[in-house]
Amino acid sequence: MTRLEPEPISAAERARRLKHATRVARRLGFVGRVEYRHVFSGAGGAQFGLGSSAANDLLVVYAEAFARDANPKDFSLDAIIAHERGHQSVCRSAALKQCLGEKIGLNAEEILASLVGSLLVESATDCQALVLKALDEAIRCGVEISDAMELVFELRRFLEDRL
Repeated sequence: MTRLEPEPISAAERARRLKHATRVARRLGFVGRVEYRHVFSGAGGAQFGLGSSAANDLLVVYAEAFARDANPKDFSLDAIIAHERGHQSVCRSAALKQCLGEKIGLNAEEILASLVGSLLVESATDCQALVLKALDEAIRCGVEISDAMELVFELRRFLEDRL
């Protein structure tokens, strides 16, 4: 049975998790405030909030991000945060949004966030997981599998040249 709330942790562990999440976010280039909330979000482990400027953007990391990170068959904390950093990159780049919006439409942000994240992570495993996440999102948007593969790899090459 899935728990509705995480096991309680100490104030010291909360502080450690916030410090670790902040360190990962900064290493991946996130600008803005980082928070840790010891609840299950149902949002995959983290969420990006667009502020009035990059300095006012918000990254909220939830308890399940640490639970997922502890499972070697699931997304790592780095991959989770890299995806959210991808959202920040896409939201903060008007040229990227316009160019890619014309190319693949309005459902592009989730795909692009994963692909940007795949370019930021150091681990080949994290990179592969984020590319597969982008592929899955393209398929969910109704793109045929063979076309989705071509689209994802074309977009990733496009982003490599611009990031």
